[in-house]
Amino acid sequence: MGLLDKFWFKKKHIRTDQQATDQALEIPEDWNIYICQIDEQPASYFLNLALTQIAPLTSKPILLWLEIQMNHSREDGLSSNEEFDQLIEIEDQITLALATHPILYAGRLTHNHLRDFYFYCEDGLDVNHIIHQVMQSYPNYNYRFGQKSDPNWSTYFDYMYPSPEIMQIISNNAVIENLEKHGDSLEIARPVDHWIYFKNKSDQAIFLELIKPLGFEIVQQNEIKDRTDSPYQLQISRIDHVNHHAIDTCTLQLWKFAQQVNAEYDGWETQVIRN
Repeated sequence: MGLLDKFWFKKKHIRTDQQATDQALEIPEDWNIYICQIDEQPASYFLNLALTQIAPLTSKPILLWLEIQMNHSREDGLSSNEEFDQLIEIEDQITLALATHPILYAGRLTHNHLRDFYFYCEDGLDVNHIIHQVMQSYPNYNYRFGQKSDPNWSTYFDYMYPSPEIMQIISNNAVIENLEKHGDSLEIARPVDHWIYFKNKSDQAIFLELIKPLGFEIVQQNEIKDRTDSPYQLQISRIDHVNHHAIDTCTLQLWKFAQQVNAEYDGWETQVIRN
């Protein structure tokens, strides 16, 4: 057993205060799947999270959506293994056909026996014939589509983009996947460091009281001069497992305590352990 290759995660700060144009614009991609609840039923989103770096695009103020009724969905309304390949084929054909126009694929929602695809495009674009032509190859599927004005991309930000809690779980999953790629079996507990930033020392002191029963060690406390909003940095550590359940439980608890004192939980770091 050896401690090698320090691996860490820091939250990505997304830009939402600027509107980008598509002048020689390279579309960033970070596709992720996550599960949530809609109207007390399970829902699955497949979403390009990286669009937050450029959205909303003023040149694409129209939301285009396509809804397909699944034929062999699961009892809970999500897609089944039986229908997986067919649905992926339809998605590929639709996105490929629409890609010949200035249309940006944002993601899809699977919920209540339906699969919805969401795109953003310029105003005045008529894609009826494109969708009808693609769906003619799948006559056993019922579908409908439409478009509406959404200049602020509120559907993407308010309905599709994951909550902070789910974003934390997505980030945890990404780190765990990378640990496994580096040969970590995840079976051995190891030191896991966490970083939290505070607006003032008083909030930091309250946070430390909140986590006192949890057995964390204070590694360091610093004031970061170039952070004007939350300059007080706290690094804490504890021996933990880094499987999905353990790290999700730990990070969400710290995130919630940070929220209580108006602080920012900024991620965790650990080392790869190879057997």
